[in-house]
Amino acid sequence: MIAEMSTKRGALATSPNDGRGLFVANRVAETIKERWRNGETPDVTAALASHPELRCYRTVVLDLAYREYVHRLQTGEGIDAETFSRRFPSFQRSLHLLIAVHGLLSRDPDYQTLQDISSWPEPGSQFLQFDLIAEIGRGSFGRVFLATEPALGGRQVVVKVAPQGGEEAEILGRLRHPNIVPIYSLQQDVTGLTAFCMPYLGRATLCDVLDYAFLDPHPPKQASIILDAVAATNDDSDLSESPRPDSVLRKGPYVDGVIHLAAQLADALSHSHGRGICHRDLKPSNVLMTPDGRPLVLDFNLSVDQRLMAAKIGGTVPYMAPEELAVLFEMSHVTGRRHYDPRSDLFSLGVIVYELLTGSLPFGTIPWNSSLDELSLDLYKRQKEGPRPIREHNGQIDSRLARLIESCLAFEPDRRPETARELATALRRELTLVRRCRRWTGNHRKLVGGTATLFLTLILAISLFFALRPSYSIRQLQLGVAYGEQGQYALAVDCLSNSIRSNPNSSEALFARGRAYQRLGEYYTAYQDYDLSYQLTPTPILNACRGYCLSQVGSHSAAIAAYQLALKGGYNSPALLYNNIGFSYLMLRQLDDAEKYLQRAIRTDGNLQAPRYTLVKVFLRRALQGQQIPNAAFVHATKAIEIGLHSADLYRVVAALYARAAMHDPALIQPAIEYVGKAVELGFSPETIASDPSYSALQKEPAFHAALKRRTATSNSLEAIQLLDPLAKP
Repeated sequence: MIAEMSTKRGALATSPNDGRGLFVANRVAETIKERWRNGETPDVTAALASHPELRCYRTVVLDLAYREYVHRLQTGEGIDAETFSRRFPSFQRSLHLLIAVHGLLSRDPDYQTLQDISSWPEPGSQFLQFDLIAEIGRGSFGRVFLATEPALGGRQVVVKVAPQGGEEAEILGRLRHPNIVPIYSLQQDVTGLTAFCMPYLGRATLCDVLDYAFLDPHPPKQASIILDAVAATNDDSDLSESPRPDSVLRKGPYVDGVIHLAAQLADALSHSHGRGICHRDLKPSNVLMTPDGRPLVLDFNLSVDQRLMAAKIGGTVPYMAPEELAVLFEMSHVTGRRHYDPRSDLFSLGVIVYELLTGSLPFGTIPWNSSLDELSLDLYKRQKEGPRPIREHNGQIDSRLARLIESCLAFEPDRRPETARELATALRRELTLVRRCRRWTGNHRKLVGGTATLFLTLILAISLFFALRPSYSIRQLQLGVAYGEQGQYALAVDCLSNSIRSNPNSSEALFARGRAYQRLGEYYTAYQDYDLSYQLTPTPILNACRGYCLSQVGSHSAAIAAYQLALKGGYNSPALLYNNIGFSYLMLRQLDDAEKYLQRAIRTDGNLQAPRYTLVKVFLRRALQGQQIPNAAFVHATKAIEIGLHSADLYRVVAALYARAAMHDPALIQPAIEYVGKAVELGFSPETIASDPSYSALQKEPAFHAALKRRTATSNSLEAIQLLDPLAKP
């Protein structure tokens, strides 16, 4: 099934005014639609004239316009979607695409099955722990509501409701990045509908930017129009104070502003790809724009784990890569499971950037009146011919930037940037002072013509100065290491990549870049750099780092082998590696081997919390298999807590250990309850604990239910450390 061009918006307000206004707008719209259902001829123009306040709510007007269009079709009027959409210039492209994709989806039986669900919650009702204020979006896979959480002070949130939506929530929960929308919680009701909760940050997406920026068919000149589009969309919202927008968005040219957004989106893809997640439905409506102009990727309901050979098919046709389109029109020939290529996401990002810079799709208009097979095949053929040169649409784009964007749209994945990180680096290079100046001078040739000779003289003088400096490779290495020491890991990666391009055989630069990628959480990419560095200069520390990254991506058998090589080579902090080997054995469910190495870690360094915590999990897992809990388990649990670094996970595991033992020794009920309370105070979900059978011995205790209601601390820590960084100080 292809994904609908949804109109959902996302994410954090502090005032209820926006919620009340949207709720009232939805109620007014429902009244209008009820009159239409009772025989009144639908007329959005008349409705807006009677209720001008509705114009503030884009999703409401889009829905009314779509319903008028459908009614006119059903009454036999031969109306063209593009002509109809021109009546609404402020969101013409969004309405046209919404109508077109709805037409395709209406012929999809899976989509129709989803729409026939009769138990969807309604605005004004309570669903699980949320009070639903208004529906702010509807897509192929669910509905999105603005809501409040009474149990948490009535904070405003976004709640996405979908059948069996746990997979998307689980994926979002694994992704923590400033350009990916975060998830607060996941719940399921008795009907099978799931609700996952996200922050509310306004309603603007890149769809709004496109509609606003290209009201005039000519490309904008200034990047500030991006902020203007976001502000206009959120005009009725009372959002919390946001950081000051980046100077590129406030003062720079429009082309630079788009590059600034694209680099952040590439960062988000790099983060998800580093964890094996392909998005597969990247499009303007799936990119939320915060009030300060920061893009956040939304909607991972079609994403897949590229390490698994899943058989999902989907996407939104204009933004799909050729290899994904081929599956659509050859579905009858697809018999096996597919391995997804992260470079398909880079193609989708390329389409978005092309559209943001030109107001047009790179392969021409979409023939929406065709069948899905015909449409996919037609676009596939045009993609094979290549995009229309982007500079024909926007003369402000220089040839180098044009080549970069068009490389993302290459028909063959091997001709696109190799990774999202490589693309992000290339995009940021286009924002350096030299590149921005070069674009500016290219667009202002007459102004700079008279100063060319003076500029050349200055460059020659500077060149003489730089001739006396260390080599470029060494300078970039030193700068990258300095950025890494300051915690600016993305900048470190950029500089170290420059160093490696200049000197590919620099083991030191590869090691330093691997460290920066590791700090960014991109463990697989970090492993590749560590491995290349090891091939040049094999050392025990590189084996330890390889093992750490392999553990982080779940390749535990390979990780153990790397750790063992590091130990044989004389790695100087063996307790760290004993701990990590024990953790990997636990993940492989080899509990005896896990205990052996964790005990060895504790004997080597008794002040490490991680092996004691992991050993408690080993004892707990054995208890769940029916084995008796030894006294040593409680000793390790107590010592883990005494060492410090308290976290919700630590207290939750210790509480489960005591609760399990309390089935046979009631004296352990009280400490189990106290540990439950500590876990809740530090942010662990009381609902998860209440539903866990490990705590069955506590269910009849009033103190247990009181502990579940303890107030969560303002500053909390959910996760306990189990894997130890080999480069950390012992």
